[in-house]
Amino acid sequence: MSSFRSLLHDTNILKRLASLGYAEPTPIQEAAIPHILAGTELMAAAPTGTGKTAAFMLPLLQLLSEHPRTEEEGYRYPRVLIIAPTRELAQQLAENFRDYGRNCGHRCLLLCGGQNPRTIEDKMAEGADAVVATPGRLYELMIRHRVSFEHLQCLVLDEADRLLDLGFAEDLQRIVQKLPDVRQNLLFSATFDNAVRELASELMPGAIELGQKDANRTSENVRQWLHPVDHSDKGNAVASLLIENKWKQVMVFTKTKKGADALTDHLKSEGIQAEVLHGDKSQTERNDILDAFREHRLRVLVTTDVASRGIDIEHLPAVINHDLPPVAHDYIHRIGRTGRAGEKGIAISLVAAHEVDTLTAIETLIGRALRREDLIGHVPNHSVPATGPGKLNLRKPLKTKAGKEKAQKGKASKGKQSGEDNQELSSVPRANRAKEKPSAPPAKEPKGRGGSLFSGRKNVTKRSID
Repeated sequence: MSSFRSLLHDTNILKRLASLGYAEPTPIQEAAIPHILAGTELMAAAPTGTGKTAAFMLPLLQLLSEHPRTEEEGYRYPRVLIIAPTRELAQQLAENFRDYGRNCGHRCLLLCGGQNPRTIEDKMAEGADAVVATPGRLYELMIRHRVSFEHLQCLVLDEADRLLDLGFAEDLQRIVQKLPDVRQNLLFSATFDNAVRELASELMPGAIELGQKDANRTSENVRQWLHPVDHSDKGNAVASLLIENKWKQVMVFTKTKKGADALTDHLKSEGIQAEVLHGDKSQTERNDILDAFREHRLRVLVTTDVASRGIDIEHLPAVINHDLPPVAHDYIHRIGRTGRAGEKGIAISLVAAHEVDTLTAIETLIGRALRREDLIGHVPNHSVPATGPGKLNLRKPLKTKAGKEKAQKGKASKGKQSGEDNQELSSVPRANRAKEKPSAPPAKEPKGRGGSLFSGRKNVTKRSID
């Protein structure tokens, strides 16, 4: 294992890392930093919690110090652009940039929804060395000519799979068309699927690919199991887990905003300190709630998948999945909030009978069946069928009015729609399938990039960092 001194030479960065207690680089940092410093285009994957942010942030800070910035009439032209899928992740990346580069003198501009218009206009007028942004907000400001990337040297796509899952492919395509053709491209993600590889092969043909063989697996530091419970009993089951265990803090994930609100109200009625975080909250509320949780002033954070990516909570002992995520990869990111930086963590999933196909998709992704335990006082009336990696669950519908109507409808259309019926039996939810490519071709093709982000070129050079 090398040291940071063998990878970086900027004394300001090295002093800051020492003050933060960073002793040795992680495998992804050791592998990625030399490539980035050499100007190589890179796509990198590693399990969540392994230091991917520092893997690109540290070398970029050094490169910014090594090359003179361009300023004109008080405006500092951005040389680095980092795009993230959510406001929370963008905010954390901007904080990481300022934290790691505290003594470097570089300015970072955050562009996302929920910001004070007057304040952000003043900051945009000053420019910055690096811009961290969400795609929709960034494109809006670019077409209004409120931010200029004439002197951009590096583009970073963080959590690339989530950017595509959230439907940002078209925005990314439009943004790339407006950037300089000559630049370094970096793509980082906890998971690589076909859509991400397609994006990378088009955006940066000939890129180096760094990947750990277990990048799509869960951390060995996180103990995982599931409790079969009835859907209607999940709120009570969460309350029982929180009351019976002595966890100082817990993050609880739900599938919907309405479900998150209902669960939070239920926990509060049981005397449990809890707050809810989701997209309907104002940005100020979201920031206040996250700050309280980070500072350990809040015990239970109930949230949708808005907080499953990139949000770093120190010393979080446990995660509970009130609902399984509709996208299997999000399971990895959810439980990756615990067991970070070498610590141990616990991830418990409450699974109802109707979630069996989603459970199978998750177990197929992580390569093993989750251990099952009955939760005392919450044994379900409707059992969860046996599952495992790649196993199809051809279960009968529950005997309800809706279930009977669905079964009758299925019989009536069986002969006409056999192909569709086979598709319904897939163990992988539709949300896991790769996004369709944009219908309209771009008006301008960046030189040497191949135009559309989804033309399917696959010439990347693979490297293992194991």
